[in-house]
Amino acid sequence: MSFILLNVLCIGLAIALVIVWWRANKAIRRLRAALDAATESQRNKDSLLVQRSELDQIKDEFISTVSHELRTPLTSIRGALGLLSAGLMGNVDAKAQNLLRIAVTNTDRLIRLINDILDIERMESGRATLHVRRCSLRELVQQGIDTMTAMADAAGVAIELIVTAPTEAVSLDGDSDRILQVVTNLLSNAIKFSPAGTTVKIYIEADPDWLTLRVSDEGRGIPTDKLESIFDRFQQVEASDARQKGGTGLGLAICKTIVQQHNGSIWAESNVQQKRGPGASLIVAFPRLTRPHTAEFAQQLQASQSAPSQGTIIVCDDEAAIRTIVGEHLERHGYRILEAENGEQAIALAAANSIQAILLDLHMPGLSGWETLQRLKDSPDTARIPVVVLSVLSPTAGKIKDSSKQLIPQGWVQKPFEEDRLLSELSRVLHSGHGSSHVLLVEDDADLAAVIITGFEEAQVRVEHANTRQSAIDHCRLDRPALIILDLTLPDGDGFSLVEWLRQQPDLLSLPLVVYSGRDLADSEMTKLRLGPTDFLTKAKVQPSEVEELVLNIVQHLRPSSPRPPVKLAPRA
Repeated sequence: MSFILLNVLCIGLAIALVIVWWRANKAIRRLRAALDAATESQRNKDSLLVQRSELDQIKDEFISTVSHELRTPLTSIRGALGLLSAGLMGNVDAKAQNLLRIAVTNTDRLIRLINDILDIERMESGRATLHVRRCSLRELVQQGIDTMTAMADAAGVAIELIVTAPTEAVSLDGDSDRILQVVTNLLSNAIKFSPAGTTVKIYIEADPDWLTLRVSDEGRGIPTDKLESIFDRFQQVEASDARQKGGTGLGLAICKTIVQQHNGSIWAESNVQQKRGPGASLIVAFPRLTRPHTAEFAQQLQASQSAPSQGTIIVCDDEAAIRTIVGEHLERHGYRILEAENGEQAIALAAANSIQAILLDLHMPGLSGWETLQRLKDSPDTARIPVVVLSVLSPTAGKIKDSSKQLIPQGWVQKPFEEDRLLSELSRVLHSGHGSSHVLLVEDDADLAAVIITGFEEAQVRVEHANTRQSAIDHCRLDRPALIILDLTLPDGDGFSLVEWLRQQPDLLSLPLVVYSGRDLADSEMTKLRLGPTDFLTKAKVQPSEVEELVLNIVQHLRPSSPRPPVKLAPRA
């Protein structure tokens, strides 16, 4: 019996072990299947990430291609139409003038569509960083009103600004260009939907933490079910609005993205529901303090610190705030700055360092600016350093007389100064007497180059054209230009490599530069492209006539000034 019982127990134990093994094996198979599934899922996730990265790269390449391949020919077309409309080929009859007007209007419409699509793509992808500084919302709104007044007048609509807060209470930290874009988009939208004879009202209100901007019209209003959707891409209140009212349907979407970048809010209200009469109101709330993300700010700082040096400049002014402001402007353009709070310090720094130029205030305690200039010119070690006066006085009002020696500074910038004016005068002083005064256009598109060159002919500015990187280098070696207009896409390289070569040439590293690109540039790219005074323009956003105006202004400042009447040393009181 015991033997039978033992066998039964053994068989039972064996069966139990088999069951345990079977269950364990089943569990292992399930675990393995789960692990396999998890592994496959991770592979799928990795694959999806790779695919997403590849798609993002394809999208970026597509956007870049669209930017250049559409903006460049559109710029050529728009520039050529502008020249014809201005009478380049003589007066045309009314029928031809009307056809030109239709062509210009529809070209501008297509340009706006492309620019809006590219703008919103850059902002939503995080490639359009904010340039945050202290700015006045009231001043930006006034600029927006000035910009949109012509459109309002044509529509028979008045614009009224109502500010309920004191002037000093409407400042905020933000990107002034982007905020101005919001203001003009909101005004454009309100004007389009306002009947003739009505008024678009803009209200600015403030509390300790927020600034509120309200743009209110007296139009047909916005249905309740559309109050949120109008901020989506390509959305219109009515399907027929795109054809009847014009526009791309992207303006409010761009506004929403910009406001969100500033950590603000934007929404729409029906004036009827709010018992304010007919029409609609679009409201924007901006926080007073907006700071860029730490990582972005660190990247910008690192990029600015790695910019090549254009030389050392002494900024001599007894006001620390002026030295700081001037220094920040020049450092962003690659100059190394030494500060001096009085004339004695400036003289000592100039004697002990390799100095390219001195920015000198006139009214300082101790040695005056004139006395400092006299001592600099009397010393063999510092006599050849160019001096640019930085003064509240104009050059004419600065003719201070004395019976002793005559002093003529090499340059003069009047306070308060504009950054471009300061950089242009400094560049003129550093490069006066260099070769002939001509502009080098580096552009691979022959049609656009022809339009730009034609625009300069009447201004009697010589423009040399280089269509490759190598031809631009060869030209710079033979004949130093006064300024370069640079496209970034070249058949044998790009604008970045050309700028890198220019930076390695002692006589060219501070050349004024206008980058005229088919795409918008990131801050890091701008840093890589800076030479001397550098401006960045985007094709299709800026027409060839505007490039011409900018270049002529720069060239005028770069040309050696006519000799000023002698300025004599004033006696020290």
